[in-house]
Amino acid sequence: MNLEVTIHHIKCIDDFSISLPIEKGLYAITGQNGSGKSTITACASSVFFNLPMKQYFGKTDDDAYIEFKLGDSSRAWKQVNGAWMKSSEGPIMNIKGFFEGSLIYGNRFKDMTYDNINALESIKQERLIEASEFIRKNLGLILQGDETYYEKLWMVSNHYDKFKGNIFFYEKNGKRISQFHMSTGENLLVSILNSLYIRNNDRASLTKPCLLFLDEIELALHPSSLKRLLQFLEDMAVEYNYAIYFSTHSIELVGNIKPSNIFYVERHADNAIEVINPCYPAYATRILYDHSGYDKVILVEDDLAKAIVDKVLRDNHLMNSKLVHVLPCGGYTNVIDLANDVVRFNLLGRKASVSIILDGDVKERSQNYMNKRGIKNNIPLNYLPIESLEKYLKQRLFECVDQKLFRELNDYVFHGKSLDDIVADYKRTDTSEDKDGKRFYGMIESELQNLREDRKAITDFIVKYLFDNNDSSLDKLVAFLKKQML
Repeated sequence: MNLEVTIHHIKCIDDFSISLPIEKGLYAITGQNGSGKSTITACASSVFFNLPMKQYFGKTDDDAYIEFKLGDSSRAWKQVNGAWMKSSEGPIMNIKGFFEGSLIYGNRFKDMTYDNINALESIKQERLIEASEFIRKNLGLILQGDETYYEKLWMVSNHYDKFKGNIFFYEKNGKRISQFHMSTGENLLVSILNSLYIRNNDRASLTKPCLLFLDEIELALHPSSLKRLLQFLEDMAVEYNYAIYFSTHSIELVGNIKPSNIFYVERHADNAIEVINPCYPAYATRILYDHSGYDKVILVEDDLAKAIVDKVLRDNHLMNSKLVHVLPCGGYTNVIDLANDVVRFNLLGRKASVSIILDGDVKERSQNYMNKRGIKNNIPLNYLPIESLEKYLKQRLFECVDQKLFRELNDYVFHGKSLDDIVADYKRTDTSEDKDGKRFYGMIESELQNLREDRKAITDFIVKYLFDNNDSSLDKLVAFLKKQML
């Protein structure tokens, strides 16, 4: 089930809709500056968080609204006569969460005034209570790699009337430091851990959706701390059934999230906003991160293409004395655009070269796309002998059944719901509308999730099947790659 979000006339967004999964895991909302990702994050968090709308979004049009749908439930914020009003229909939308912004917004600054900050500096020790072990240990582990680093960590007791929220202190070398004088990373992370601690303790039912929105936290954290935070939050997501969303530019963050969980927000010249999902990290960041030292970079569409090319390179010993990386970027337009940027802006430096291998079903469309945009960069281009994974599976398992492949998948992969049953369920849908095979693949992927497997399981199987059966259609690809590796 997904949370459907519609935004109308909020800040830079005219009309926009996005469908956000509520299943546990890590997700990224990314895009270039000004694309609207932070606005989307703030708007989405208002499903559970009573935002002071004018403070967050400034002056908005009289018809501005944010609408939510989750199953049979709906909820909305609408501006009526200059005031924001909340409404709901259908069953109660049981959803929880929290929102934290790295620099301005979130849970840390609701009560901030200069008088209150000054009062904190002279607060007596008896008004402080020990912070929870959960916050203290994880603050040290994530920021310093040492769970004892913040051994003396306190918070203002709840009955201290100057603040509604929790304010933290720690002592180091005999000096007591309030949260407002901590580093930006300490300030941010202690608030995230506190909110997480509160959410963990009120998870009476782990089946109730809980969304956590973190806005550009990389601005406050060192890359090593960010990596430890990612691992920690991934563990929390699994244990407490959290869907954790990052609004981010970070290569470190996006590079550690699977493409199906990356939402790339792209603003076009007419101000319309498009969301690309799934999206591969290379396209989301528009940077070939960690690849500047390679001799050869091969851009492909998806993980199946990468697996096929990797195997051809290995089996034919084409990587000897070379550093080669095969990088999935998403659909063929993403690959072409990124390759064009590589050449125009010299992203790989003078040493490396780039080539493109696209899926076998986009030859005509890719040529038309390049001609229409006047792309002439002489980048070597070739095509796989098969179509996308989704189209390949639909063709071989439904349209023109490869009996051997069907039987082997049933025997070695689908040990729960059989492939026969999946196909039978698919037949009951309007298959003529599923030209790209994504609906059929969605049914397959759903069963893989039930088996605690993922896309890689089916991808690895298909690649092995192709090579075990000596598919002659791979010969052209082998010849192309041999030429490129010279």
